[in-house]
Parts: sequence; C-alpha cells; structure tokens
Amino acid sequence: MNLNKTGKIFILDDDLLFLDLCKSILEARGFEVFATAKTDDFLKRIIKEKPDVVVLDINLPDVSGWEVLGILRSVVKEYIPVVLTTIEADKELAAAKGIAHYFAKPVDIERFVAVMEAYCIGGKKHDVLVVEDYHPFEIPLREEVRNKNWYCFGVYDFAAVELYLQKNSPKVICVAKDKKELEAFKQKAKHSKIIYVENRQDIENLALHLG
Repeated sequence: MNLNKTGKIFILDDDLLFLDLCKSILEARGFEVFATAKTDDFLKRIIKEKPDVVVLDINLPDVSGWEVLGILRSVVKEYIPVVLTTIEADKELAAAKGIAHYFAKPVDIERFVAVMEAYCIGGKKHDVLVVEDYHPFEIPLREEVRNKNWYCFGVYDFAAVELYLQKNSPKVICVAKDKKELEAFKQKAKHSKIIYVENRQDIENLALHLG
C-alpha cells in the first residue's frame, strides 16, 4: 500500500459492499478514505474535516441524499466536488446545482478512480474537458467525445471545473451549458480554448482545436 496520502475522500452509502470496494481500491492508491453508511457520522466528521471529494448516494434508507447535500452545503463554506451515485436515472438531478459528477450503479470503477485522481492528485492532460448539464435519458456529450477516441473528462458544475483546472491541463474545454454561465466562466478560467457546443457538428469541429 502507498503510505503517502494523496487526498481525502468521504463516502456516504448504505451499500456496504460498495463502501468496502471503494475503500479498498482508493486506499491502495494512497487516498485517505472515510466510508460510512451512517448519515450522522458522516455529517459530524465533515464539519470537522474538509475532504477533497465527497461521494454521496441519493437513495439512503433514513434520509434523502438531497437532504444530506443541502446540509453539506450549509455547514461547509468551501466548495467540495460532490459525486452522486444511484441505481437509477434521476430527473431531479437534472435541475440540481453544484453536482460535479454522477455515476449510475454499478459504478465504472476505472472512471470513478480517475475522478478522484483529477481532484486530489492532478496532472491529467485530457484532450477535452466537457462541461455539460445532466440529462438522465440522453447520451452524455462526453460519450460522444469519447467515441472520437479523445481522452475526455466530464464535469457538470463550473465550480468543480475551476478546482479541476488548478491541477490539470486539458487541451480544449468543451461547454454545453447556459451561455450566461459560460461568459462568467470564461473570465475566470483563463484558458485559451473554450469552445461552446450545440450539436454534433460542433463536436466534429473540435478536431481543429486538438491538432
């Protein structure tokens, strides 16, 4: 096991097998992991400590994951990227604000770990950083980009993008969100290639910026 801790991750999920799997894999890669199925323990710990990433199950037995998220945002002043996990598509997530990533169960562990590494370790040189809204019943833009065999990282929230850019260097930032949000983001991002995408032809044109 790598004893040099590379980041702190908090996980709240009632699936004990998933908790054990995540804890085992992430700790083997040097992460400090607090994994629990108890909401009270999770909230008490997060008030005292600021993790680099939070992984939160939507469908908890005693309380809604949305309620936990609301409490988290109210008690922790600093922004923390939140990764939501669930066994089914959730329409409510489409209207949610401040969600960095979404994983349907069973979770793609390779991509899951890649998200943790991007925020905690950095050094990723993705071809395309995709920033988009969540649409539960549509093919994500990031999948369209991956089909081009480009090295891709996808995010739903601009605040998470700002954290990502502190440690990682994508060639192109591809945005499919509200244009007002985009303009505000451009002023903060300081990246030379931020491309607004509306359709598949725009995705084809990304090749011009990756040469």
